[in-house]
Amino acid sequence: MPRPSADVRVPVLVATGPSRAPPLFGLGLLASRHRVGRMYEVAYAQMNSLAELEVLCRPQAPRLLLVDIALISPESVNRLGDLRRRFAATDWLLGWEAPSLLGLDAAIRSQARGSIEWAASAEQLAHSLDAVLAGALGFPGPVLQALYLSLLRSKASGGRRASGGTTPAVRLTAREEEVLSLMHRDMTNKQIAERLGISVNTVKKHLAHVFAKQGPHSRRWHLA
Repeated sequence: MPRPSADVRVPVLVATGPSRAPPLFGLGLLASRHRVGRMYEVAYAQMNSLAELEVLCRPQAPRLLLVDIALISPESVNRLGDLRRRFAATDWLLGWEAPSLLGLDAAIRSQARGSIEWAASAEQLAHSLDAVLAGALGFPGPVLQALYLSLLRSKASGGRRASGGTTPAVRLTAREEEVLSLMHRDMTNKQIAERLGISVNTVKKHLAHVFAKQGPHSRRWHLA
């Protein structure tokens, strides 16, 4: 009678900012939902910057890396491509409260294979990790749509935002990014207002500020 094969352990590092509490989906061993015998060894590390993440990964980079979007500032987003090339055998996922413009840009620059919201369950994390190891993408449907729209906008603007050229990055407030993210999920102004507990007029004002900051053609790009 053949002996059962030993568990396959896949190292996963969850790298978060210093103020982030341990994720709700927990740490330690997490069983794959797609392959019997595969176990994810989930480790957790708090840090202050991407530079600290690079130092941590030098001795032995993990197979899968879940990076807190809070570690990625608009100033450091250009480093993501270099880090991705330096640790080519590591697949990246991003962790966030909810998708944002910075998060979508970071996903593209780091060639992230998936994302997870910090309130997600262990089941959701396991499914995302399984998808990435299978060569697929571990993004929820609305995030994939938002990523595609982000690429369309970059194409329409001649690639200026994604190329890191001379055009300075547009700084949106946290609320503006939140409203824009919900708009990318095809939510109406009324639905966004109900979700955020604000008035429809306030939603319209936030969107008007976004379009004003990003130039005269911004509205068309966002609605493409």
